[in-house]
Amino acid sequence: MKVLPHVMRNINEFNIPPGDSNGYEILYFGVNLILMFDYRLSFDIEVKDTYSEIGVLIISRRYVPAWKSNATNQDLNTHYGNHGTRINDVFKPSASDAYAFILDNRFPSVEDSETKKVDVTLVHTWQQEIRESQLKDREVNDFKR
Repeated sequence: MKVLPHVMRNINEFNIPPGDSNGYEILYFGVNLILMFDYRLSFDIEVKDTYSEIGVLIISRRYVPAWKSNATNQDLNTHYGNHGTRINDVFKPSASDAYAFILDNRFPSVEDSETKKVDVTLVHTWQQEIRESQLKDREVNDFKR
């Protein structure tokens, strides 16, 4: 058996609408802790051109419809929640699940009357064990391409 490190990076810029019912962006990701050891989602969020805050929420994908209908965070079994103009943090899940990473502009504030430009960097890192034979098969297939 070999342990291979994996890194996946997403760099995006979003324009999040004002704090009405559609003031959010949802990015989905899945984690299988049986296959993905030491999984971490690092994120760096920065609101540009304004001093108003953006919210970051991580919930199970199955709770997205309830969140969209304005359920409270206690009803959603929230895995992570924070807000600010700059958020740099790491999420390490404790369960295998399909997660929703939500950039939320729906919380009430006087300053939330405009669209926010938000820079988002997400870095997924994990380790995965694979058998030597799988590695050899992969090398042969890569060579054939």
